[in-house]
Amino acid sequence: MGGSRRTWVLASVLALLSAWYWSLVGDGGIERSPGGGAAEVVQTYLVNTRSLAFAEDGALAEVMEASRIEHFAADDVSSLQQPRFYSHDGNDRTWAAAAEQGELKHRTSMLLLSHNVVLSNDQSGGTLQAQAMALDLRLRTASSKVPVTAEMDGNVLQADGMFADLANETILLQPNVEGIYVPTGP
Repeated sequence: MGGSRRTWVLASVLALLSAWYWSLVGDGGIERSPGGGAAEVVQTYLVNTRSLAFAEDGALAEVMEASRIEHFAADDVSSLQQPRFYSHDGNDRTWAAAAEQGELKHRTSMLLLSHNVVLSNDQSGGTLQAQAMALDLRLRTASSKVPVTAEMDGNVLQADGMFADLANETILLQPNVEGIYVPTGP
């Protein structure tokens, strides 16, 4: 009877060791992601990229550049490092946007820029600066819900947010707009 008792004790010890091992590694072992959530995998990445989009008449409509792009297929979103976006209307009127980081949501054509965002109008020389800005590429609009500084010809306006219609070249600053006007001339 001593042999069957040893077998039973050995089987119990092995069962306890197995239970302890599975409690440590779970059912995924090495493939388990930290924090319990599934890590999203980059499907495609590009370095020093530039893409051009043309209107139906063949005129240049948009230019998108970035030092690095990572595309995540599951959400159809691209993460951009040092993005630069140029919107052309065919009449030598260009809006340019630059930032340190960005995210392009392909399904909605929304470009979300963050960290030192600058939106400028090449024709007027005016700039809008903020820490975050959203560009709707389909509607050709830009908006920000964080403090914005608008500068043109030495004049400075500050507001808690803004909306810009890039096609019509109009900007609405609101709320809490404050300005510094610098008179020109004699």
